[in-house]
Amino acid sequence: MCMSLSFLLYKSQGRILSLSWHPSATHIAAGSIDYISVFDVKSGSAVRKMIVDRQYMGVSKRKCIVWGVAFLSDGTVISVDSAGKVQFWDSATGTLVKSHLISNADVQSIAVADQEDSFVVGTAEGTIFHFQLVSVTSNSNEKQWVRTKPFQHHTHDVRAVAHSPTALISGGTDTHLVIRPLMEKVEVKNYDAALRKITFPHRCLISCSKKKQLLLFQFAHHLELWRLGSTVATGKNGDTLPLSKNADHLLHLKTKGPENIICSCISPCGSWIAYSTVSRVFLYRLNYEHDNINLKRVSKMPAFLRSALQIMFSEDSKKFFVASNQGSLHIFQLLEGSFKHLHSFQPQSGTVEAMCLLAVSPDGNWLAASGTSAGVHVYNVKHLKLHCTVPAYNFPVTALAIAPISNNLVIAHSDQQVFEYSIPEKQYTEWSRNIQKQGFHHLWLQRDTPITHISFHPKRPMHILLHDAYMFCIIDKSLPLPNDKTLLYNPLPPTNESDVFRRRTAHAFKISKIYKPLLFMDLLDERTLVAVERPLDDIIAQLPPPIKKKKFGT
Repeated sequence: MCMSLSFLLYKSQGRILSLSWHPSATHIAAGSIDYISVFDVKSGSAVRKMIVDRQYMGVSKRKCIVWGVAFLSDGTVISVDSAGKVQFWDSATGTLVKSHLISNADVQSIAVADQEDSFVVGTAEGTIFHFQLVSVTSNSNEKQWVRTKPFQHHTHDVRAVAHSPTALISGGTDTHLVIRPLMEKVEVKNYDAALRKITFPHRCLISCSKKKQLLLFQFAHHLELWRLGSTVATGKNGDTLPLSKNADHLLHLKTKGPENIICSCISPCGSWIAYSTVSRVFLYRLNYEHDNINLKRVSKMPAFLRSALQIMFSEDSKKFFVASNQGSLHIFQLLEGSFKHLHSFQPQSGTVEAMCLLAVSPDGNWLAASGTSAGVHVYNVKHLKLHCTVPAYNFPVTALAIAPISNNLVIAHSDQQVFEYSIPEKQYTEWSRNIQKQGFHHLWLQRDTPITHISFHPKRPMHILLHDAYMFCIIDKSLPLPNDKTLLYNPLPPTNESDVFRRRTAHAFKISKIYKPLLFMDLLDERTLVAVERPLDDIIAQLPPPIKKKKFGT
């Protein structure tokens, strides 16, 4: 059951830049320029107004911007501002209790732990500071806030922070999402105990038309369609060949309005493009005339198709599948310039879980869908019914794909586990059971970026191709699995029949790290692989310069 709450507070004298609810939902703290207001929710009026100090390093600034506030259960309001201060206020009396000058630049964000015994703030210098509520003395019940740990994992402004039970999370202008574990809160030294710096989204932003050698790139407010270049030159393994024909930028499709693009896809035949914003789904028909493209939008999309989290086309480009943000899965038949709604799978009884990952079998008979939790459902497209549900797993799915011929579903999870599930037999395959029994190599499990794409070689059914942002891997199911004593990365293949050592150390995982950061990789045909990199230097070059810090001795 969903409820909406709306009310009107009396108009503030200035801009409100930050808000925080009291846990009891009776009051709201609002940060503005030069002051903080406390509103009574029931009456809508401001009951307190606290003036912040404009002093910065002994000099009065023109104005002080309150970038963030946090309202605690005991009535304390914590504020962070452009003067580099973290301040504690008594909301009942409107008085300043304590002030910490922590930065020569703005303090821009704040997040408090659920237990209200710890909080984290982020600054424009790229530093995050950790505050904890500690006892004044060992035998005293009196506690005070103490700054305990500064961390420098960013180069630019830290615009957002979060506080989980076991980690401090920060993100900002430098595009990095940093997860810093609180070691005193981590019980076991496992994946949760590792510092993780995430640069790219954990979902694929590129789709491919293999038949026409096209790539569709998804940006926040537009799509770009490119035709891949080609070469007639030859060479040996590892050679970089000159292009005989450069890549062509065919299309720049811009959205209308401020809404971001959530998902997009191009059909395998290259004749359809679909994308979704937070409120609408768009479908376009493409006609190619030499080097020109005629783009026609398909009108009158169904009213029930408001927004999608994932869109996919069938291998023959005759159907497209839409996972809505309401948990429904819709199947449409594509006609010449139009479409026909065939069926909708509704959410399982008692759930409203949205499906955010889809996989369609090459023969078009099976559709696998994964939600925000760990569940994976498999549907029979021909008979339009639920076929089976893969046994639940504790970690979310990051990628899934259905192999040709065998119709085995390969599933990658956020803890780096990979499963293979037989759709016809409704059970895990023998290979999957063996790898779970032996366990993955410890270096494989220690990787800190999830697998985002899985594919298969059409002529090599024993091969599984997958990648994350920093490696590309071919798993050969015909070879033995590596153990922890084996070299995981780049084992050398045997050069001849008598090469006993290399043959003994050869195993199923063939890993390449020459492409990074890797946004997308897939087979175009039996002999051609396309890889899309996004060098970090290119991203950094587009950022504003970081705030210069004065170093000791300079």
